[in-house]
Amino acid sequence: MKLMRHGFTMIELVIVIGLVTIISLVVGIFSLDVARVGSFIEKSLQNQQSLEVTFQAMDSEVRSMGPSSLGAYPIESVSTTSLVFFGDIDRNGVFDRVRYFLPISATTTVTSTLQKGIIVPTGNPLVYATSSEKITVVLRNVIIPTSSPTFEYFDATYTGSQVAMSYPIDINKIRLIRVNVSADVNPGVTPKATFYTTTINIRNLRSN
Repeated sequence: MKLMRHGFTMIELVIVIGLVTIISLVVGIFSLDVARVGSFIEKSLQNQQSLEVTFQAMDSEVRSMGPSSLGAYPIESVSTTSLVFFGDIDRNGVFDRVRYFLPISATTTVTSTLQKGIIVPTGNPLVYATSSEKITVVLRNVIIPTSSPTFEYFDATYTGSQVAMSYPIDINKIRLIRVNVSADVNPGVTPKATFYTTTINIRNLRSN
């Protein structure tokens, strides 16, 4: 009569430990990948939300721009990377000087920041002192445009297919402004960027 053998031999024990170790490593790597994907998705959503919040504010401010508190034309200056206008952004009856811009210099590389500068007129009579401009960053990791300008301008003839106004631009003819921004949620990682564009009809400058 043969006796039943209980327990594991040394070889079986080594095999079991090896299998457990391999399974643990696979589960750990999978969990790490899931965490990385989750983190990337979270950052992507945050970036998309930042874009939407930024453009909602910009859309409202540009749409309702008007003459400065000194009577100057609603638009002060324009370029492919900056837009300066006057608007009552805090609804207090006083029109501030608002500047959206990409600070690009010789040392700027691939990305920059979309910034917003506000000058509140002060004094009696009122003046817009450039030294009092308060600048904040409204969007980070903005990819410096190489093809589509950040800001494009259109006159009253625009129906949806015309090209933007060419330089030098007569600011008195601007009726719509298109804003194009690509923001890199995680530099060096694919997918590369989130793109957002909007065309804003300036309510107080409409010809019809």
